[in-house]
Amino acid sequence: MSNPSPIQLRRRRIAALLGLLLVGLAVVVIAFGGHGSGTSGEKSVRSSTQARQTHGTTHLAQRRDVPLLALPANPPPRTVHVPILTWHRVAVFAREYTKSIPDETVEPSVFAAEIDALATHGYHPISQLQLFDALFHGAALPSRPVLLTVDDGYVDDVKTILPILQAHHFVATFYIITHRFHEPGFLNTTEVRRLDAAGMDIGAHTRNHVPLATVSAAEMTEQIAGSRRDLEHVVGHPVQWFAYPFGSFDDAVVAAMHRAGFVLAVTTQGGTSETSQTSLTMPRVHIGRSAGVSTVLTCTSSPTACSGGGGGG
Repeated sequence: MSNPSPIQLRRRRIAALLGLLLVGLAVVVIAFGGHGSGTSGEKSVRSSTQARQTHGTTHLAQRRDVPLLALPANPPPRTVHVPILTWHRVAVFAREYTKSIPDETVEPSVFAAEIDALATHGYHPISQLQLFDALFHGAALPSRPVLLTVDDGYVDDVKTILPILQAHHFVATFYIITHRFHEPGFLNTTEVRRLDAAGMDIGAHTRNHVPLATVSAAEMTEQIAGSRRDLEHVVGHPVQWFAYPFGSFDDAVVAAMHRAGFVLAVTTQGGTSETSQTSLTMPRVHIGRSAGVSTVLTCTSSPTACSGGGGGG
């Protein structure tokens, strides 16, 4: 057989190169096709990871599924013994950047001891939803239930209070003043989302911490409904819990609360029992600087032991 001509050799080389290119292209297609054809669960995992790595959508991947609630028109009368304890600041008073009322600042070591005592004595902090279901649906509560609340939205909430709660797997409610996001010493929106992602309840405390019973109807609506909108924009789910600044409310304020869609609201009036007829004016127990472990345990152990509310609200 005669040797191939130079033209034939060139054609064979071109054909071989084309074959290699086709094989390489097939490998690439298979690799990328396999990567994109996983199960929906695999796609979800990848999407969630990408969301966490993208600054603009970090918290979207962590937002909680919170049901939209409504107050029943004529709820059956129910009363539950659930002490609602309230703190404001947990910080070293001598080093506070923004000075608070002294009685409203509890030292971190004292707060940690108070939470330790609740855990040691078998108390079970509950969520707002658990309290709502107990009041309006007769749902059972754990033994020795207690609702832990923190007012005003100081930065202590994430720096000091959250780690102490998490050490005991405790839940609490944080009532936020929404027009203080950019003020030194107060939570910003990222920190509010961090509390929410940690399973804490987020409640409203107006936009500017005003005594609601003293303002105009228009201002009242802005402070109540506006603070709810602000927080829902931050956390991405319904915000249905409220604390009255300074404990200031009247019938018009309660009616505005109802129109804004809040279902549970707390005052500065003292008491440790909640009823389905007064879920928008629930009493609380103020835990101030002079309280300490013994006061916390006394107030949670008896429905009549601590009737005083107090605190700035």
